[in-house]
Amino acid sequence: MFVLYYDFGTNSAIHVHNIANNLVINGLDCVVAVPENKDSIKEIGGNLYKIAEFREIGNLKQLFNNSRGPDIVHAWTPREIVRQYCEELRSKYRFKQIIHMEDNEDFILKKALGDHNYQMNEVYHVQLSHPVKYREFLASADGITVIIDSLRNLVPNQAPIHLLMPGVDTSIFFPREPDELMAKSLGIPINSTVICYTGGVHKANAEEVRSLYLAVALLNQQGYNTFLIRTGYDGCEFLGNDELWIKKYSIELGRVAYREIPRILSLANILVQPGCPNEFNNYRLPSKLPEFLAMGKPVILPATNLANYLTHKENAYILDNADEIQISNAVKELLQDNELYHRLSIGSYEFAKLHLNWQENCQELQKFYESVMSVK
Repeated sequence: MFVLYYDFGTNSAIHVHNIANNLVINGLDCVVAVPENKDSIKEIGGNLYKIAEFREIGNLKQLFNNSRGPDIVHAWTPREIVRQYCEELRSKYRFKQIIHMEDNEDFILKKALGDHNYQMNEVYHVQLSHPVKYREFLASADGITVIIDSLRNLVPNQAPIHLLMPGVDTSIFFPREPDELMAKSLGIPINSTVICYTGGVHKANAEEVRSLYLAVALLNQQGYNTFLIRTGYDGCEFLGNDELWIKKYSIELGRVAYREIPRILSLANILVQPGCPNEFNNYRLPSKLPEFLAMGKPVILPATNLANYLTHKENAYILDNADEIQISNAVKELLQDNELYHRLSIGSYEFAKLHLNWQENCQELQKFYESVMSVK
């Protein structure tokens, strides 16, 4: 059983969806629980697993083929809403508890709450991890999965840890020609350079997303007709006084259906993940990056997380600090060097195909489950 902190409209849900589907194909019986709005699965579609809302906790046995409830509960992050539900599950069923880590929870807490509240043991918003109880939750786990190796340093040593790298669904994310009808409907001028960024803005990444907008504005000032296409909601204000003049170079689509993302990415000449090595980016792996790479486009990203597995100017363009200056310079180099542009296009797709494979990653996860279950 997987326990999500939100409905199926999140990037984390895409990971759980692909993992659960592959585990079902491998013979496991899987249920995914969401706090509410289980009908949001329509945004993804094609689920082979069963779905429940948290309020249906008393009926879970009916969802499992053996009518016994879950043998393993895989909590998707230690956020408080997930921890509380797992505690309630513990009062009703016997199972092995595994917790997935995909962020530096302490850093997110500091950004969301401010240092002055950070150490206080009080009730927090359930979409955050509790600064005391999340550590206790991790310490009680039978196993922990991490999206990137660096997170091993942030979890208790006593629990077995498994690196669970993401994959990408290459049946929908693959190299394709730009969707000309979509480009026309969005009003993108012919012969302009398009950069896509599929992701929301929150306090932890606001500064780096702002740098991407600034890079696009800078390119336009230097004579490169460039547009930024954005999806995702803004959870905080991040452009300040620059908003009016910067946004004339961007197309804001808001939240879009997941299966529309490949069409949007097809419009891009270059895909960019802004940011730099820091206590946020070093401990995460942006969900959009596997999808970027699978589209067979040059990908610009900072020298952290997934970049540690990539090679500069072979399958990605890696920057020490992917800020407005370095991003704009990298874009100009790619536009002026056709050989480099095509090398990165081929290299990105080849990397995604070889290393971001859901089937292989789920086989290794299943072995980890088996090892955890074998411990009495």
